[in-house]
Amino acid sequence: MTAPVNFDVCPSCRIQAPHRDGRTVCPRCGGALVQTAPRAPRRPLLKWTAHRPREAMPAPRGPRRPPPGPTPSYAYNPGWGLVDVPASATTVVDPVPATTSALTRSMTLTCLVLGATAVVHGARYAIAVANRTHPISTWLDWLSSIAVIVFGIMSLIAVIVTIISFGRWVREIRARHFAAAGYVDPRRPWIVTAFVVTPLVNVVGAPWMLHEAAHLASDERGARLRQRLAVAWALVNGVALFTFGYRIAAWATDSLQVEADALALVTLSFAVSAVFARWAIVRIERLAGTASDDDATPTRRLVAA
Repeated sequence: MTAPVNFDVCPSCRIQAPHRDGRTVCPRCGGALVQTAPRAPRRPLLKWTAHRPREAMPAPRGPRRPPPGPTPSYAYNPGWGLVDVPASATTVVDPVPATTSALTRSMTLTCLVLGATAVVHGARYAIAVANRTHPISTWLDWLSSIAVIVFGIMSLIAVIVTIISFGRWVREIRARHFAAAGYVDPRRPWIVTAFVVTPLVNVVGAPWMLHEAAHLASDERGARLRQRLAVAWALVNGVALFTFGYRIAAWATDSLQVEADALALVTLSFAVSAVFARWAIVRIERLAGTASDDDATPTRRLVAA
């Protein structure tokens, strides 16, 4: 073990050197030297920290993110696009008008009543045909006769209600079209109603009233729908008028064959009217703007990949 070494320190020059006996002044500046004893070495400040083994450490919280995969890319320019309807071509669907809902409901009910009436008249015709060769029961004859009368009255009421609803609907359609163009309907409501609800007159009056309102806006699809409805309506009225005339003529004769033919025509007329009521419901909704247009073709736009 080595002995500790003393140092001679000069306070003026701030230099030190190992102690030498007999040296009392600084060889540089001549100042008095001061002898110092060596300091005891300091122990380093150590802090021991205990850690768990790796296998005893808890798992880190939260799921680990999977390593990022390869960036998706296209080997060629894709040919698909997104459906893009321009803002100017987008149509705002108005809520279903109350008159349109009332008209479609009454037409649906009328279709059912007319169909049931056609079935009853068909059964009455079958009984009349069977009665030519075999006698039928009195109760069956009375039951079929009463059923024909009851369902005939129900059909008449249903048709009247539907025609009144149709008149209200035409008035609202005219008001909407004229208001959209910035005008007021020039015809009085009672005139429009008279043209639409009067029998036989409405064969020409109803399409005319609709054409006047639709003439303000160029709508080719609506024009085709109106033409089809007008032709079908004229055919239905023609069948009904011919049947009514034949029925009146049958009452004036005593021929059973003419009576049977008139009954068959009445059955056919009710069946045609029921089919027309069912067919016209969708066309009425399209004219009112409440049914979707199946012919609309969406435009497409290519996007950069």
